[in-house]
Formats: sequence, structure tokens, C-alpha cells
Amino acid sequence: MASSPDRSLGITLLAIEKSIGAIFFLVAAVTLLVLHARNITHPLQGLFAEELREDPHDVIANLLIHWLPQISRTALLTLAAIATAYLVLHVVEAAGLWLGQVWVEYFILVETAAFIPYEIYEMIRQPSGFKAGILVLNVLIVGYLTSRRRSPRTTRGAAWQR
Repeated sequence: MASSPDRSLGITLLAIEKSIGAIFFLVAAVTLLVLHARNITHPLQGLFAEELREDPHDVIANLLIHWLPQISRTALLTLAAIATAYLVLHVVEAAGLWLGQVWVEYFILVETAAFIPYEIYEMIRQPSGFKAGILVLNVLIVGYLTSRRRSPRTTRGAAWQR
């Protein structure tokens, strides 16, 4: 996986992150579509059915079942459509980054920056380490892409001619 001469480590890491995101959303979309097709609206209950037959008072199995509520078939289909949309978005972004398309950097910059106010709101409303990590990562991505686009060495040359 050799990077092109004008591709920085940051862009390579961002392309890897987008590629992993695409795989995640592919798995999520397929899983949700399979659950919808099989009419499984309470997946953990089916997963732990044998365990609960042997011990209906299994504390861990019962806790896990109650943590994931029953979901309607319509909600499964809606979530699958959303996961598919995110899959397409991540595939386009990852492919654009791997191919060195400058427009994708601008696209990711705007897209990521647009979510930062919402992430700040969520951190104020209900703070968590995970949310803080995502916020910091997105601020770093926006900062990196902004500095990259403002740098004279990255705004001229072959990248603009693609």
C-alpha cells in the first residue's frame, strides 16, 4: 500500500478510517437487512433462546435482552437504508482519498465541520469519554484538512488536474 508522492500520512490515515467505516456500514446494512428478511425483531432474544431454555433466570442473558428493546420491521428497514447511505458515502470518500481527488478533501472538511456543533451540544447534554474522543478526532480532522488546503504546496500541481 504505497502512497503516492503527494499523499501525506494524514490523508492515508483518513483514507484507512473511511475504508474501515465503509466495512462497518456494509456489515451493519447486511445485518439489518437479514434481520428484516427473517422477521427477527428481537435479535438478542433469539440469540439467547437456548441459554434461557436451560436457565430462564440467567441474569446476564436477561439483562442483555432488556438492554436491546424490540424493534419494528419498519425500523430495521429504515436503519438498513441509513446504513446503506453511509456505506455509499464512506466508499466515495475512501475511493476519492485513495485516488488523490482534492474535491474529496473539501467534501470531508465541510461534512466533518458541520457535525462539530452537534457534537459539542451532545457533550454538554450528556458527556462521555467516547463523545469527547469523537469530538477531538473530528476537530483534528477539520484542523488538518484546513491547514492542508491552505498550504501552497498542496493546492497546486497535479492534484488539481485530476
